[in-house]
Amino acid sequence: MIIIILGMHRSGTSTVAGVLHLNKVAMGTYQNFWPRPLNQNPKGFYENYDFRKINDQLLKNAGYDVKSYLADIPSPESTIRIEEKMKKLILGNINNHSDWGWKDPRTCLTIQIWSSLFTELNLRNEVKIVFVSRSPISTARSLNKRNELPLEDGVQLWKTYNERALKFCENSKYPIYYCSFEDILKNPIYVCNQLFQFLERDWDKSVVNQFIDSSISTNDKGEDIELSKDILNLEKKISLLS
Repeated sequence: MIIIILGMHRSGTSTVAGVLHLNKVAMGTYQNFWPRPLNQNPKGFYENYDFRKINDQLLKNAGYDVKSYLADIPSPESTIRIEEKMKKLILGNINNHSDWGWKDPRTCLTIQIWSSLFTELNLRNEVKIVFVSRSPISTARSLNKRNELPLEDGVQLWKTYNERALKFCENSKYPIYYCSFEDILKNPIYVCNQLFQFLERDWDKSVVNQFIDSSISTNDKGEDIELSKDILNLEKKISLLS
């Protein structure tokens, strides 16, 4: 089984990836997890840098600087050379793990290219998607704290990532589990039970106490801005799926 986590930066994707990894779904290795644990995420990001490098390259080819955090993001562009690297990475993980996956927020923007390769490799039936969401304002506050990104810019970036990911999900035939970071923190056992039922796997509930702590989120309150109608409509649409 291949599990792809889709979700915006600062939206709880690290938490979901960590729970999966600690329940023997290989989300990477110590060698390719990057960045290492930091003050804003002391338990780690569980982000496989091999996938992140490729996503960065796909976006760079389209003229986008991933460190700019601009919300106007062009469609990623692939090349035969990059796709060979992508296929090698996919097949290497298949050879080494029975159940594996990856988390990188940029996959919200590049998922269509990955999906085309799963089709080419006859692996579509192996793929399941976990879509993790968080409220736009909480996400923006977290980006403001980490990157000093203005709240309005953070909200617009939230919109771009979630629109792209949701459009892909709506038009794909992959099994998809939707959850919110808020619900994970509020009722982690219930959400994780639902997640592992979706994955058809047993899981160790002690991982919740070990890994999920409501104190890791401090951005549900703080500076506020008025959200536009399109942002509110997208937030509502996603919340109805979770």
